[in-house]
Amino acid sequence: MTGLVETIWLFIRDVESVRVIRAATPEGRARLLVYGPGNKQATHEFQDGVTCTHMEAELERQLVADGYTLEQFTDRRGGLDRRSVPRGVERRRDD
Repeated sequence: MTGLVETIWLFIRDVESVRVIRAATPEGRARLLVYGPGNKQATHEFQDGVTCTHMEAELERQLVADGYTLEQFTDRRGGLDRRSVPRGVERRRDD
């Protein structure tokens, strides 16, 4: 069982992609699931969400250093779904 999905990141580089999922377990621990590139899969389990978040941030830095860009971010905790936005488009509005 995966657990309660909280946050999903999709990174792309050319035709490759990496999906990173942070999920809480029923026992109060946290999991980081990594799918890609290609058929690679990895699951990391942590005692708490803070440690999991630190690992996710390090993984994100490594992906960016390897030439990946963030294509999509979904935060299910707050119901926010930030689908991909064309590069160069400003999300903020001046009201």
